[in-house]
Amino acid sequence: MADIKPFKINVSDELLEDLKKRLELTRYPHELDLPKGEEWSYGTPRNTVQELVEYWKSGYDWRKAETELNTKLPQFTTDIVTEEHSTLAVHFAHVRSSRPNAIPLLVIHGWPGNFAEVLKIVDELTEPADPKHPAFHVISPSIPGFGFSQPSSKPGFGIKATAEVFHKLMHRLGYKHYMAQGGDFGGMIVRALAIGYPESCRGIHTTFLVMHPVLLLKHPIMLGKILLGFIGAPGGYTPSEIEGLKPTIKFFIKEEGVAYSIIQRQAPQTLGFGMTDSPAGLLAWIREKYEAWPDRYNWSKDEILMWTMLYWIPGPAASFRYYKENFNSEKGLADLLNTIKTWSDVPLGVSTFKKESIQWPDEMGGMVQPLKFTRRHESGGHFAAWEKPDVLARDVQEFAAIVALEDPTFHFTAPTTS
Repeated sequence: MADIKPFKINVSDELLEDLKKRLELTRYPHELDLPKGEEWSYGTPRNTVQELVEYWKSGYDWRKAETELNTKLPQFTTDIVTEEHSTLAVHFAHVRSSRPNAIPLLVIHGWPGNFAEVLKIVDELTEPADPKHPAFHVISPSIPGFGFSQPSSKPGFGIKATAEVFHKLMHRLGYKHYMAQGGDFGGMIVRALAIGYPESCRGIHTTFLVMHPVLLLKHPIMLGKILLGFIGAPGGYTPSEIEGLKPTIKFFIKEEGVAYSIIQRQAPQTLGFGMTDSPAGLLAWIREKYEAWPDRYNWSKDEILMWTMLYWIPGPAASFRYYKENFNSEKGLADLLNTIKTWSDVPLGVSTFKKESIQWPDEMGGMVQPLKFTRRHESGGHFAAWEKPDVLARDVQEFAAIVALEDPTFHFTAPTTS
């Protein structure tokens, strides 16, 4: 297609040289002497940042990462005309399956993730090891303002506008019907797709289901089961489901661990000055989440720096601004609240990982959509595609098989057994 252009990441030598100079000039803050086990209680420890900065300066090979991304994830850009934000150049990876009946699957990231989160799952999704599992054409775009997608120059670009862009992208690619998968902001964007474009978005799977607590007033039996579960009485939700609710309460009500979000939603531009100028500052800001949100995942230095580079190269300010557009602007908040409490007839699948910050009892996804698949995992955290790629891929395959068998728009048939 003439309006879709191949794209390769090719960072200039000048930018890399500038980065090295900035790293060499890093000033480190004073740090307290903290007891063992409390090293992260004030934020990212100085020695953690120092070690990574030294490796970033002298040992890290960005060109190797660049080659891996360009080789394993064919990338493209295309201009999408939006209703309120003019024309935006959208970057995306697009990996097609060899199977003629493959299902188009839009995979959407959040912050501080990126389009490359699909690296570990794309092979299994496009060419499943078990031929009985459905295959997918995988499309992994960068949210406008993240990575290599152009940010909007107008205020108000939130999840509803993002859903519009990604829906138009799928149609641009010739996919009139598709499924979508998302975590973090991606979990809210796929909900917006299900609400706004149900004729095309035929099923969504998420690891991060955000729902408005007011919905429980319409479902008093579920509310009662929560209360019974918390006191350990018969008829309540299981101990595992109740345990999963605790981080949700901390996140929503007590706002524990959301200082980053409050800053990004209130003063993203102020934060942007420091993080755009200081690579060590950006690294420390993001590294804290790579420590807090996964489930004991052992990040390599190369992984941390590749993910950080995908924010450093374009500059991170627009990604911070996405929080304000969704949580702290009148229109964005209205769109967000509508998304997290509006019913959609599009089938839903939910995978719950043990250390995710938002978890609901298994049946509660049915408050917002027809719940076709749910599974609770005893390990894994916020970055499921990176931490537990095989597990997530299997869940998506099982969910998609259920939906595709019931939906005549997909040409998927159940495997026969001999």
